[in-house]
Amino acid sequence: MLALACGCAASYGRFERGVAEPPKDSIAIVVLGGAGARGRAEDDTARAVKDVLAASSTADRDGVVLLVGDFAPHRYARGRGRGHRSRRSKGLGASPVVTSAVAASPRVGTRFAVRGVAERHHAAGNIEPVAHALVRIGANGRGDTLSRCEGKTCTVTTPEAPGLVDLVVLDLEPWRIPSKDDATAIARIDGLLAAIAKMPADTPRILVLSRPIEGAHETGLGAQSGGASGTAATFHLLPPALQRQIQAGMFVGVIAGGERSLHLSRDLTGAIQRSDRVWLRAPVWQVISGNASDPSAGRVSRRAIWRGGIANQPEVTTFSPGFAVVRVDGTDNLTIDLVARRCGRWETARATLPLRPAPHPAETAVGELNPCPFCPGQQSGERP
Repeated sequence: MLALACGCAASYGRFERGVAEPPKDSIAIVVLGGAGARGRAEDDTARAVKDVLAASSTADRDGVVLLVGDFAPHRYARGRGRGHRSRRSKGLGASPVVTSAVAASPRVGTRFAVRGVAERHHAAGNIEPVAHALVRIGANGRGDTLSRCEGKTCTVTTPEAPGLVDLVVLDLEPWRIPSKDDATAIARIDGLLAAIAKMPADTPRILVLSRPIEGAHETGLGAQSGGASGTAATFHLLPPALQRQIQAGMFVGVIAGGERSLHLSRDLTGAIQRSDRVWLRAPVWQVISGNASDPSAGRVSRRAIWRGGIANQPEVTTFSPGFAVVRVDGTDNLTIDLVARRCGRWETARATLPLRPAPHPAETAVGELNPCPFCPGQQSGERP
């Protein structure tokens, strides 16, 4: 009966009741993916987002909102086998989640949106997506754009003082499904990454995308998702310049959407080794927030449970609707909250991750490299 009441939305990891209190003097970065689709959780999520921003903000400290794909107004088709395909909805207004996230409010200092699948087919309304940008988040929660792109080149300015974190926002849709008009946008990816690589590494950098760099569920390697979600989200499908910078340790973590779930991977090193035989210089965590409104009454989420990838197995996962909050406070660690609407109430899974992780040792034991859904942490030769 409990499974039926919760919509058969499976969860893994420890969740506590309620929305967790913010750490003292922290900046809240609210991550919303899949917020544009109309669904049964849109009103609840909209109210919770407002409450989180209000609780985390003060007179001299604002919050940050990231819309990581699928924020354009649309409905999801309910026909059999079409859970990921969207249809045009003439006259459909913006979801309450998006409205609350972009509303003019002193509680939100910076808002950024990255195009996803829905934005290829539907107008984004009054939201202007960011193509490629380097954004420095300061102690007041305000984001300063340090990059400028003209033609096929990008330049960056280097402030004298470091910030709390740098958000490297990339729109990879032109790379995934290119057209004859996308040559400039693709060239700017390489140009921005090359310019950032020349900057001092005094501020931790977080990569912001609309899809994972290593999917875990319906976009995971071997999931055979199909539909509008396209091919798998895996490391070797990224632009070569981005692959090189991830491998070299430019980013400490990844924030993305693109999957109808909330999940957290503390380190993608093993997943990328299994999927692409690539060794990362340092750990890279990944936070996915892609189910803000819960379209189609959970149908997509139930399908995702049985279409999981075979490389990345996150430590914390829920297919319930909700959002993620990344909290930074100027220390060497950050706090990540997965806030989910489970069984009619809000629950939170909290994790603390390093902002300056130590590089991997020159020689390390390698776990099972064969794709293995249930034993990614076991040493080679110990697989049952």
